[in-house]
Amino acid sequence: MNSIAFRPAIPSDHVWIASLHTESWRSSYRGILPDAYLDEEITEERERLWKARFLTPDIDRRYMLLAEIKKELVGFVCVLLDEEPEWGACLDNLHVCPELKGQGLGRQLFAKATRWVMAKELGWPIHLWVFEANHPARRFYKALRGEVVEREIKEMPGGAKVPSLRYVWRDLGMLLNDLTFKD
Repeated sequence: MNSIAFRPAIPSDHVWIASLHTESWRSSYRGILPDAYLDEEITEERERLWKARFLTPDIDRRYMLLAEIKKELVGFVCVLLDEEPEWGACLDNLHVCPELKGQGLGRQLFAKATRWVMAKELGWPIHLWVFEANHPARRFYKALRGEVVEREIKEMPGGAKVPSLRYVWRDLGMLLNDLTFKD
């Protein structure tokens, strides 16, 4: 993989982030979310979401990091501390462009997010939601020893009701070890 540069996201990145978010969802969620949503509504809906996210206060309570190769966005991670604080930090988004999946970029982004959470809220766990039918993501989180702690039907954009699993990592030191371990 080419040299990756990481940098914090800024408000003017919202369209760029929304574009990769859209590409990632279209690649990963076909058959999980409605085709009409993935083919038509998603682009504008993701742009509105990311524009709004940059307008919310408490910027120090969220972490948005971009990964670029030759100034092209190839991945991003977003952590929200106040989304469901009773569960710890919420890893709300972890996306890598489809052609780079499986090459370690997701691990790098997750590791950087984990370090940030450890610096901001020592002792907090990390949690996330993943669609039950998203088997590649579930394999990734299982390999990192994520613990499934609940199942819920989530109402998603486009009107779909999707079975989803909450994964939790309580020991971030161990998670960081798993994320940075090289074979």
